[in-house]
Amino acid sequence: MVLLDDRLEFLVVQFIYSPVFRFSLYGRCGVMVNMGGCGPPEVGSTPASGLNYSIMDKNKRKGCFIDGVKLSNVKGTRDLPPEDMIARNEVLGIIKKIYESYGFQPLETPALENWDVLSSKGTGGREIIDQTYNFKDKSGRRIGLRYDLTVSLARFISMNKQLQTPFKRYQYGKAWRYEEIKRGRYREFYQFDIDTVGTASMIADAEIIACTIECIDALGFKKAVIRINSRKLLDYLLQSAGVGKPKITDALRAIDKLDKIGINGVKKELKQRGISDESNRKIIRFLGISGKADGVLKRVEKDFGSCEGIKDLKELVKYLKMMGFSSGYEIDLSLARGMEYYTGPVFEISYGEIGSIGGGGRYDKMIGIFADREIPATGISLGIDRITELRKSRKNTVTDVFIAFVGDTLKQALKIRRNMMKKGLNIEVDLVGRSLSKQFDYANKQGIPKVIVVGEKDLKKGFVTEKDMKTGKQKRLKL
Repeated sequence: MVLLDDRLEFLVVQFIYSPVFRFSLYGRCGVMVNMGGCGPPEVGSTPASGLNYSIMDKNKRKGCFIDGVKLSNVKGTRDLPPEDMIARNEVLGIIKKIYESYGFQPLETPALENWDVLSSKGTGGREIIDQTYNFKDKSGRRIGLRYDLTVSLARFISMNKQLQTPFKRYQYGKAWRYEEIKRGRYREFYQFDIDTVGTASMIADAEIIACTIECIDALGFKKAVIRINSRKLLDYLLQSAGVGKPKITDALRAIDKLDKIGINGVKKELKQRGISDESNRKIIRFLGISGKADGVLKRVEKDFGSCEGIKDLKELVKYLKMMGFSSGYEIDLSLARGMEYYTGPVFEISYGEIGSIGGGGRYDKMIGIFADREIPATGISLGIDRITELRKSRKNTVTDVFIAFVGDTLKQALKIRRNMMKKGLNIEVDLVGRSLSKQFDYANKQGIPKVIVVGEKDLKKGFVTEKDMKTGKQKRLKL
């Protein structure tokens, strides 16, 4: 440890007593702060207040500490600085606009759910339940953090029987699962869902897919494709391959791991789950079938015969074409989707080597677990973390214009800012009395596109100067 010199001591004290910067200084210069009380302490001492701070040698510091405890995020969670939040908000704005254009309405549900709701048979399934954060509250009730937004929707629908159907909702929010962490996948993550509740018609599924295609196009993911399959079709094909009904769920769980463990891994897992070698070979054969919808459905019907799952997919594709969508999707018989609650068509947005950036499907029985009757539903969830990272904006600020002022012109600068804000612009003004050059430096580092300079001489002549920070061009603006 080395002690602060007089100049740094002054700065540190100022930062410590500023709520905004109290914790940020350490991240920049290694200050270790014991936030035990108030009052300016002596450098390097431990006053009665308990406040102690010091700067660690650059070669020795390894992180932020308070009371000797290293500061860090909970594993699988993260902070989002302004540039990341700006990028995320851009994504949310694009998606929200398209969702609303299709008539979906906003809904909010709590992050906490009763454990009986989250763990009900027919919801997420054993693997998801094992990943769910749950605990007893102070009254001894077992509750959990939601692992998706769909189960909460099912509970909401069951509690609000007066809702007019079909009920079309969108919801954006956090969910939590204790699972493997990798690029774009965290234990605390954000989803943006749309669901249509109260109709079994394939036109609802087609609308979900059409809306999703518009979203991924608007987000700029030209290489993304929506893979479509049907749980009914998969069940039919598995039974045709000799898999008995008691083993269907086991086989689906193995198939769902295809992207993670590969075809050989699926073979091994099927065998471990008690699927015979002959059935295994037949399953691997149909898992390789994918491509344009019409061609795949004709082939499957020819090779395996017709079934309800094929009829549903034919109808779904028909409605997609009626809506003007003949591309952007394909039929892929290897798509299973992990949730146990799916009962019909399932879909997933695949983006090259990145993998899935969203998925969903039809779940006609889950809401009935909580309600006194079966209520059909379908929907999709977009993974906002992955989507945002893939199209991350380079924009660092939401500010449109920075007003730099020199001399005794603050009053006029604030008046100009107010007038510009009334026109819908986002405006910043210098708050710390910097020189003009440092004000320009700040605007440049923040990526603010334009700076307006308010000077005494210019004001007397009735104008201000605007500079485009990208091109360097300047022009006079009349007041």
